Amino acid sequence: MRKAIVKLFVAAAMIFAGAFNANAQMGGGFQMDPDGIAKMIADDMKQTVKLDDNQYKKVVELYTAQMKDMEKQFSSGQMPDMEAMQKQQEEQTKKLKAILTKDQFEAWDKHQKEMMQQFGGGGFGGF
Repeated sequence: MRKAIVKLFVAAAMIFAGAFNANAQMGGGFQMDPDGIAKMIADDMKQTVKLDDNQYKKVVELYTAQMKDMEKQFSSGQMPDMEAMQKQQEEQTKKLKAILTKDQFEAWDKHQKEMMQQFGGGGFGGF
């Protein structure tokens, strides 16, 4: 369970760091854009696992909702409830499995694990 929570925080940190870098390069301050981040994830997923248009739309909707929820949790200034985040991640995975085929989900999971290793071996050391 602890490993899954760490994985969730690393994924969130990667998303936020990517959004910050992209926005900073354009000369703006950091602005959380749940729709933009969801689209970036869906674009990556479309390229990685070959989503069709219907799947793409559903993935954007799924991640937009997740990013808006994460924005609320992190903007409060409080540390998010670990158990609640674990449950949310499990629900997110179930919903994603319902959108993707088994092969697509396995390819996406593999891609995510490779990204985690690339960015510090699943911990915060890569940041």
